Amino acid sequence: MKYNKLLLAGSMILLAVPAFSKPVEVSIGAERYRETYREYTNGTERFMQQRGNLNSITGAIKYRLNDTHAVKLETRYSKGKIDYTGGMNGDEENPEGTPYGSVIQKNVPRQSYDIRSMYEYTHPIKDNITGIFETGLGYRVLRDLNTRLDPEDYDRKNKTVYAHIGAGLQIQLPKNHFITPKIAYNHGIYGQQISYLEETEKMKQRNAKGLEVEIPVSKQLNNGSKLSIGPFYRGWKVFDSDSIIKEVVADDGSKLKSESLEPKNYTHEIGVKLQYTF
Repeated sequence: MKYNKLLLAGSMILLAVPAFSKPVEVSIGAERYRETYREYTNGTERFMQQRGNLNSITGAIKYRLNDTHAVKLETRYSKGKIDYTGGMNGDEENPEGTPYGSVIQKNVPRQSYDIRSMYEYTHPIKDNITGIFETGLGYRVLRDLNTRLDPEDYDRKNKTVYAHIGAGLQIQLPKNHFITPKIAYNHGIYGQQISYLEETEKMKQRNAKGLEVEIPVSKQLNNGSKLSIGPFYRGWKVFDSDSIIKEVVADDGSKLKSESLEPKNYTHEIGVKLQYTF
């Protein structure tokens, strides 16, 4: 996919920069967050919910071009288990299906990872305040591994390529402490939902919109490194996917058309991130 190649090219350029000629910052960290994912049909009718706790490991490398310009690469890998609440889809015996809440699964394995390459601009506003602006390109993947819990079920994968733009402030506090509130908007460029059924279904998703807010508090250590901790929120809103129309054969031999799509969904992630930068 062309967006993947563009992101990879940007990442390779960043990693190929000679670290010995300019200051380089490396960050490693961990997250703990609560994720809630919901799907809706007919506008506001809840169709499905997944909720659980995930743990992440994070990494970043920043190369400073000069005092105000920098490029950076950020990565995150998350893993955990969620509880599923939903209903049964309709079939020939029960065309209406069953209502939301009639099906519950506990401890379904879930994975997520995110990688993005960005440009960052910083500019002093006051003696103790610096403005931050960043923009770039990211790639996000969510995976439901239902077959690990129930071999009769099926796995799902959601892929999103998105543009990222953010702004924030770094505010210096007494005793080498800083607080850095940031807000960012993500806009989906390309999205795809993959359901690994007997016949793999791939549905395009457009118009994804995301919001990120974080408020880390940092301490500058004596060796020049930095330790940060703070809360964050990440959210996504994705509208109905393109539909897939298939021809199925009924028990009586008649041919019917079946239409399926990935419904509108929201994702909310609320948690805490710990990071060490050196």
